[in-house]
Amino acid sequence: MPNRNIIATIVAAAVVVIALVIGANAHFFKGQANTIATVPLGSDSADNPIVRENTQIGTSDWKIPAGQDATTEIQAYVSARSVAPGQNITFYVSTQQAGTRYTLFVYRLGWYMGKGARQMMAAHGVGEAQGYFDEANSKLVDCTTCYVDHNTGLVEARWKPSYSLTIPNDWTSGVYLVKLVDANNKQTYTSFDVLGNTNSTYVVVTADTTYAAYNDWGGYSLYDYNSPHGRASHVSFLRPSTQQDGSDQVLVFEADAIHWLEQQGYNLSYISSVDLHTHPEALLKHKAYISLGHDEYWTKEMRDGVDSARDHGVGLAFLEADASYWQMRFEPSTSGQPDETLVCYKVQSDNHDLARDPLYGKDNSRVTGMWRDPVVNRPENELIGIMFSDITHKQKGYPWIVDPGAKSSFMSGTNLTPGESYGCGLVGYEWDKIFNNGSTPKNLQVLATSPTINDDGQKDSSNTTIYFAPSGAMVFASGSVYWAAGLDTYRYETDSHCPGQASTISGMQKLLSNVMDGLIVHH
Repeated sequence: MPNRNIIATIVAAAVVVIALVIGANAHFFKGQANTIATVPLGSDSADNPIVRENTQIGTSDWKIPAGQDATTEIQAYVSARSVAPGQNITFYVSTQQAGTRYTLFVYRLGWYMGKGARQMMAAHGVGEAQGYFDEANSKLVDCTTCYVDHNTGLVEARWKPSYSLTIPNDWTSGVYLVKLVDANNKQTYTSFDVLGNTNSTYVVVTADTTYAAYNDWGGYSLYDYNSPHGRASHVSFLRPSTQQDGSDQVLVFEADAIHWLEQQGYNLSYISSVDLHTHPEALLKHKAYISLGHDEYWTKEMRDGVDSARDHGVGLAFLEADASYWQMRFEPSTSGQPDETLVCYKVQSDNHDLARDPLYGKDNSRVTGMWRDPVVNRPENELIGIMFSDITHKQKGYPWIVDPGAKSSFMSGTNLTPGESYGCGLVGYEWDKIFNNGSTPKNLQVLATSPTINDDGQKDSSNTTIYFAPSGAMVFASGSVYWAAGLDTYRYETDSHCPGQASTISGMQKLLSNVMDGLIVHH
């Protein structure tokens, strides 16, 4: 492939010339100057929208200052998980007190010379009191429009629209973070993806289905721990999120990887997991697929699509753990909007409750249980190489440890030493490992083996692996939800077990750089 440093030098020189020509005539968009900055060194193409986008002026104002996070004061959601330029997205906002003024800011996450995001626009509004969810007491308050089905757990907010935006044609594909700030400086988030760059080298998939699964707005999620009346079997996108100040899991699990990938200048496009479900064949337009964050809930269409991409030579990278653990299905919203309701009964053969899923005995390939369950019989490690092992909320601070026998060529130039540990808090809170279930790829290479302890005090381990499919595609799996935190200085959550630890690990960055190159080469 072309030498990236040479390309970066050429592009940087061209940018300087353009800057001199443009001079004081730089274009301004809604108060943001298109000021040209240094081109990232890792750019894989001179004509790369990610490189161009990251020359824009960034800001750190996308972060919510300590103590300013809203609870009940202002809440919001969007009409779609992703939109293309030229399409509309609608924002639904409710303030606890009617008439409360607020400002809606839209940011695109990226590198932007270390700022982490670029402000794309701002709009002002006057809030309507459409109801809110009091998470501390798991109680909906004054939400007269809310639909709640206590049999399935389905909750829809059904608020009136507050603001509609037509996505400008020059908005680059990416993850867009919406921050809402009320008149008392209480702040909350929501998010969406912008599509585009459909023939990019790499396609990044955000884990929107998992966001919805954990969201307990209205009193129900797909989990017992935050569903006081029992976990739901049906959850909706059409409601605000209680997770990470409304950002779902974008900031806690995805932002570090996004910052690093864009800093390196890889030619990327972004799609949501809903897009992957709707158009799984679109993966074949790209050379590599990247799964971010905590990509736990997959439909059959998603799994079939990623399997097919690998079998057609598309490289796969799982910068996470616990991917494709539960099978789910989509159903329409109560108003008929497609793919707005997630269905997952979480049946298990061992629990003898398969009949709770209406498709059991009719189409077992779509039964909503674990992919590894005999009723579905498609263990995750057939695809990923490893699969979910365990979890901890108690023991933290686990380092990432290079396997003593690691000899992969992908370790070249990393200065990573077999048997040595790196970083702190990079393994957990969920992790994957090798399973001897007959489905592990035969040529699996182990790069890391990191000891862990689960919530019950039992010893376990996490693996980082690579294998090569018969198609020539390479598959990389980090084996930890927190692994990508070693790539960037941003951390949504800090780990008290890791005082004084560097937040980036240069050897892990170089390893992933080697992996990114390997993903787009047939082996």
